[in-house]
Amino acid sequence: MKNFFYATLLFVSFCAVFVVSCSTDTAEIDKTEIPVDTVFAFAGQQLTRSVELIKDSNRFPRYTNPDGVWETLDSSAWSSGFFPGCLWIMYEQSKDPKWKEYAVKWTESMEKEKYCTSDHNNGFKMLPGFGNGYRLTGNEHYREVLIESARSLASRYNDKVECIKANEMEQWKFPVMVDTMCNLELLVWAAKNGGEQKWLDMAKNHTQKTMEHHIRRDGSTIQVIDFNPETGEEIGHGTLCGLSGDSAWSRGQGQALYGFTVMYRETGNPQFLQTAVKLADYFIDNLPDDFVPYWDNSDPGIPDVIRDSSAAATACVGLIELSSQVKNTAARNKYHDAAVNILTSLVSPDYLAAASDTYGILKHATWKKPTDPQADTSLIWGDYYFLVALMRMEQNN
Repeated sequence: MKNFFYATLLFVSFCAVFVVSCSTDTAEIDKTEIPVDTVFAFAGQQLTRSVELIKDSNRFPRYTNPDGVWETLDSSAWSSGFFPGCLWIMYEQSKDPKWKEYAVKWTESMEKEKYCTSDHNNGFKMLPGFGNGYRLTGNEHYREVLIESARSLASRYNDKVECIKANEMEQWKFPVMVDTMCNLELLVWAAKNGGEQKWLDMAKNHTQKTMEHHIRRDGSTIQVIDFNPETGEEIGHGTLCGLSGDSAWSRGQGQALYGFTVMYRETGNPQFLQTAVKLADYFIDNLPDDFVPYWDNSDPGIPDVIRDSSAAATACVGLIELSSQVKNTAARNKYHDAAVNILTSLVSPDYLAAASDTYGILKHATWKKPTDPQADTSLIWGDYYFLVALMRMEQNN
């Protein structure tokens, strides 16, 4: 079980050395010491302010408005589970019982989502809160909630398509999103912790189909593939969050990287590892000088376009995991160093927020297209994966 969530070691120290650039077009940077204690202290300050601001545990932050204040939603939002996830990580890091109190409060407000069968987001909703909560407390009820959540997610599986259907959307018959690769972890975990074995098979099949349809030859990803639910044939493609259906949306790339790495770890299928490597190489090769990706690598305005620190944080967790899975020393170092480079930028003043400006932890995150209010702001899933990446980095050193 600990393979699915994040273990407890916290104190990270890196000697300042020069790093070979992750692409031939990227300048060398100094690998400076990552001040983990200082960053977690700041995160605790921001999360305390957020708890005091929100007060109601039935409200969950998603993005910060121009004034830096969180926009909150109810538990049905796909992003709601990341806030209790942040609180659990703070409890794990500090052992301060106040964080456990906060985490339990916001986690248990998510419980009704275990019955959600209307979208593919149960992993996002339930693993950060109930998953971390079960790992840290052994609360048996949390395990039962996770299994029920997996059952609900599995209800969206179609035997013809061999995939989990994403959201219900008029423009597509059976949309399958690359985002779902992160949600498969719930099915695999539940199958191995008291749930049904067929859920693992569903996750394997979905991963295989995603590998065949969502991954382009150059290693970039398509966010949405539409299938005929009667025949399983691909009938179209598109996007909800990227520039276009033919663009290379950065967060989708990071989510796919993470998901394929997890699926290789849990199945040993070498094709999944090969795909994770392909995804990682594309992500790294297209990073700008500061190792934080443009929101979409196909934006014609590059380099003068907004970034996505949440994509950086998500991919960073995947790269840390991938560096522990590949056998070749050079590849292991490549992915580890890429993760270090990303974290080094994220903890810098360029991306770490200031309390005077926002309630978030990271700034310059983008959910969807630049025309949306969730562009160039703080995003709760970016904060969550950032904290996870800091902790996971220490595990692999």
